[in-house]
Amino acid sequence: MKYEKQLFLTLLILISAFNLPAQTPFRVELNERMQDDKINKSLAILPVYIFESTRIEPYSMFGVERDTNEPDLQIRQMPEMKGVHDTGYTYIYFSGTDVNAINKGYCLTIIGNYRRSRRPIYFYIDRNNNLDFTDDGPPDSLTMMENEHVFHLKNKYNPEAEHQVKITRVDYGRNDKYNQLLTEHFKKHSGKKKFSSIGYCYREQRLNTSGGKYFWGADSFVIAIKDMNNNGLFNESCVDKVYIGSVNEQVNTDEMNYIYPDVSTIFFEWNQKRYKVVAIDPAGKFIDLVEERGAPLKRKLEKGKKVQNFSFINIRNQKEELKTYRKRPVYIFFWNTTTIAKEDTMYIRMIWEEFGDQIQIITLNHGDPVKTVRITQYYDHIHWPLAFSSYQIGRVFFLEDLPRGYYLTKHRKLKSDNISPKEMYEMLKNKQVKS
Repeated sequence: MKYEKQLFLTLLILISAFNLPAQTPFRVELNERMQDDKINKSLAILPVYIFESTRIEPYSMFGVERDTNEPDLQIRQMPEMKGVHDTGYTYIYFSGTDVNAINKGYCLTIIGNYRRSRRPIYFYIDRNNNLDFTDDGPPDSLTMMENEHVFHLKNKYNPEAEHQVKITRVDYGRNDKYNQLLTEHFKKHSGKKKFSSIGYCYREQRLNTSGGKYFWGADSFVIAIKDMNNNGLFNESCVDKVYIGSVNEQVNTDEMNYIYPDVSTIFFEWNQKRYKVVAIDPAGKFIDLVEERGAPLKRKLEKGKKVQNFSFINIRNQKEELKTYRKRPVYIFFWNTTTIAKEDTMYIRMIWEEFGDQIQIITLNHGDPVKTVRITQYYDHIHWPLAFSSYQIGRVFFLEDLPRGYYLTKHRKLKSDNISPKEMYEMLKNKQVKS
């Protein structure tokens, strides 16, 4: 009897242990500097001025005249500039260097061979902001065959942390009228600085979003940290931001949240699971998470509740709304060409052909170019309703993985938020779908 009681208690402890929330952290490597939506849209120009003297006006907003009360910058030591035939200069913002009162984190950068020619272009960056170019290491360079380059700037207090700035040559042959307007603007509003030409300038993109992709079974997501103050550090409370999103979507800055008040208070939900942030590497190289099993979830549609109306564009470029799909149940299926299986296509066709009078189908492509969808429609002989999803529609459905199916009643009330075409077909065949 005593033995049986001990065995029972042991089994009870084991069962309870399996029901406890998981507390084993796992690591997601943040091995990519991601171009979020704002970086991609940015048309910021890194202007190039003609170098005429070692006494230079300090940085002021590009295209805006300087405050005349600010003293000039006096270069203490020039770099060794072999093979340089013409010289220009610009300023690169980096708050991880010595941020002094004069140049305020804008690192003076001397450009050797700034005019376009067959010669390499050399960038001598005053990385420590001391106006001595002999203690900054070798210059960066851009050859005639290269169109872009990334500067790597090390944080003064953490050598593992770096800020990255991508520059791209301004295209000579495009937007001539716009480029001429930019040239006139910079010439007019550059104070005593002598502007070169927009053709010698660069598009500037601050690559301050470090991210990585997580895959485990059917789960996948992108997690990223944005270094908001451009100092190379990615875990600063109330300054930097964290992002969670789909691997099929571009990082969206509107979905970012501040690290507030500190890392230990960050939670997020994805694919009906809740995660807690345990640690963020200061240099933005990794993030440690833990899944909190059994925790209540908020980011999901409630079964039995009415799904809000939304509009979408169909394959014929016509606008439709969900609310027009009345009188019959609705099956909404999100897909893209990367994730959809032949089995899914087969069962959607069978639902359409066999039960088209009992259920309405909306297949929404999420993420593919319009041309790709049209080609797929033609070669796969798709005749059922085909339309395009959007970022906003994905947020309505908490769409976090693809493909994914949603089954609604004729009154738009949710019956299932994760039902495959095969499962939907079998429910119809077994007469489990009520009109």
